[in-house]
Amino acid sequence: MMLKVPTELLVLLSLIIDLFLIFLLLLFIRRANRLQRNPKPIQGTDLGDIAAQTREKAQVMAREVLTEASEIIEPILEASKSAAMEFERLVQEKQTLTRKLDQSLDSKIISINLLLSRANTLYSQLENQHKSLLNALPKGGSAFFHKETDLLDQQQRIIDLYYQKMDVDTIAERLSIPRREVSLVIDLKEKFIAMEKSR
Repeated sequence: MMLKVPTELLVLLSLIIDLFLIFLLLLFIRRANRLQRNPKPIQGTDLGDIAAQTREKAQVMAREVLTEASEIIEPILEASKSAAMEFERLVQEKQTLTRKLDQSLDSKIISINLLLSRANTLYSQLENQHKSLLNALPKGGSAFFHKETDLLDQQQRIIDLYYQKMDVDTIAERLSIPRREVSLVIDLKEKFIAMEKSR
């Protein structure tokens, strides 16, 4: 089983290694420059020859060190490059997914706002109709209307208790109504739900 390392960690690790190698290269260059500036004189030879030999030796050493350093650094740079490319691909993929989610959420928010607006309009219309019916009824007729409202409230309580996983007998006992009425209300509600789902 392969251990999966986060891409961010790989990028950070390769960056640290790159910086360390650059630091070593700078130290080597600094030391080579010091050797070139302060050559040790060899007795019995001309200073010009000594300087030329020292320069040649320094250049040869510098080439060798640079070759070795480039051989060490190249695979690390390649690994860093591939890790950075993978990281960029993952970031772009996450941005694409985020954009799609944002668009989906925006469309759902718009739909919900439209539905709420329609519901508010319907509620206002029903409220106005309710008020006009109450005003149109004679004084004694409003009591009948309130009985109808109480009946609707009782039906809603039956349904609420049924959705709370209560059985028919418990609901009938709690609301003090006949068991037949509770069964009838629940059966009608289930039929209405089935009809709505079939549309």
